[in-house]
Formats: sequence, C-alpha cells, structure tokens
Amino acid sequence: MAEQMRLEIKMSSMTGTARPVTLRRVLPKDKQAKELFIAEQFARVQTIAGAVLTEIRINPDDSEGKADVLAKANGKLVGVQLTELKIQHRPASADRARKMTEALLSAILNCVQPDYRIMVNIRSSTDYRNENLKIVGKRIEMLGKTIASGIEKSSFSPSPADYFDKTKTGLRPNPLPIPEGLKDVITGVELQKIPEGDNTLCHGRNNIFINFNFDIVVASDEMDERLVSQVFEKKEKSVADTLLIWVCDRDFWGQQEKIYKLFVAYADKSQFDNIYLFFFIDAEKIFDANKKVYVVRERK
Repeated sequence: MAEQMRLEIKMSSMTGTARPVTLRRVLPKDKQAKELFIAEQFARVQTIAGAVLTEIRINPDDSEGKADVLAKANGKLVGVQLTELKIQHRPASADRARKMTEALLSAILNCVQPDYRIMVNIRSSTDYRNENLKIVGKRIEMLGKTIASGIEKSSFSPSPADYFDKTKTGLRPNPLPIPEGLKDVITGVELQKIPEGDNTLCHGRNNIFINFNFDIVVASDEMDERLVSQVFEKKEKSVADTLLIWVCDRDFWGQQEKIYKLFVAYADKSQFDNIYLFFFIDAEKIFDANKKVYVVRERK
C-alpha cells in the first residue's frame, strides 16, 4: 500500500471513556485498489454460493451497472458489485470537529505546554443529536484558557497500574468547572492522563489530544431503513450477479444484526443472485479479528 492513513475512532463512543488507541487504516485510498482489497479480504472468510473465489481482479469496464470486481467460482466467471453503507453527512461534522480542535489546541498551547500526554474530553448540548457544535473566536479562547488552567492545576499519577487502584485517582478523569459564558453549549470538560504504552486516535499535538462528541452520528431505525433502501435503489440497474455491501463506519458498530435484518427485508425484490454484508474495522491489528460476513441472499 503506497499510502498509510491514520484512523480516528471516538473510543468514548465505545467504552464511555476516552481510552485512546492508535492504529493505521488498512483500506487503500484509491477506489479500485480499495474495491480489490475488500473483495480479496471477503474471499478469505466467505464463499459465494458455496464456491471459493479465485483469480480476483478489477473489472476494466465497470460502467453502466457492470461488476466492479471479477473472479472465478468453481471455474465460472462471477461479477461482484461493491458498495459502502455509510452515513453521508458524517464528513461535515467531522470537518467541523477537526477545525474546532485545531483552534482549541492553539488556544491551549499558547498558555501551557505539558510534558505528559493528556486527553481532553468535551461534552456539549449537541452530542448524540446529529447537530453540529459551533464555538469560535472569544469562546474558543475562553474554553482554551479553562483547559490550560486545569492542566496547570492538575496532578496525575505516573503509574498506569493506578488506573485500577480505587484508592488512587491520578488517572481518573478530572472534571473542570465550566465558565458561565460557555454553559449554554458546553456541559462537561474532563482531563485525563494518557497512560504510558497507550496511544490515541483523537486529534492532537504537543501532548494534548481533544475528544469532541458532537460528531458522533446517532443512527435511528428510520435512518437505517432509509440507508438500506437507498442501497437497493442505487443498484437497481446493476447487471452483476453478486452484491457485496461493506460497512466500516463506526456509527454501525453494535448494530450488525439490525442492519442485516433490514437488508433481508429489502432484498426480496432485488435482482442480485447473491447479496452479502461485510462488516470490519478499518484499522490494522484489529482488522482481521473483527471481520464478519452476513449472507443476505444466496442462490446456489
């Protein structure tokens, strides 16, 4: 893979705390390279109608609903069309979070330069509501000074083992008071030392890492159903015999069974002979352990 990219996962959305981990993305950036990689990884864990896929390659002509990937299954040519299940408006909230994080980091680092790594977990009134948070100008400066002051006044235990010791609080989140001028949007700010040996997927620099939560998109039954129906609408003119839907968006973690049942319900009128759901996490080290395939339909 020519280019490695880092994955930013909101670990707080998985565990309720900002326990950080650093991993690299496994998906290639180029569209065709990505499709080939996904098809090859899928073939390692799943057959198509009982046949192992071999000679997997990119289709040089994927226009007009033709397959993205070609392969052999028991000597027979198989065409596979790939599509991603994702929430389309995520990039806007992620971009907003990144810009606010950069502005906030500058405000904090103008006041303090810690010699150990700190996670700053920020909660707001827009969290888990699919709404963007907007803090700019003087309010960013106010929040930055509050965090910087909190860092200067905080003491953290040097030992990761203390995290599990109920008599010690050095590694536990340290809540900060919220200035009156921010209480209408900020509901909580916590500082937590990142233990030695841990890394972070949250954006940061100079030992300070920021974890906003407003960019965590909350999926609903209505949203999930609309996304699933849109997949079939988009592919209704496809002439490929197999549809491979891949899912790595963190918004669908823990919802695999529900998503699978929706696809089964909507697959009745689909023209595809074979339909598969391929869930995975786009991060090295945990990619192989988290691959899971659901068979939506197979016609042998």
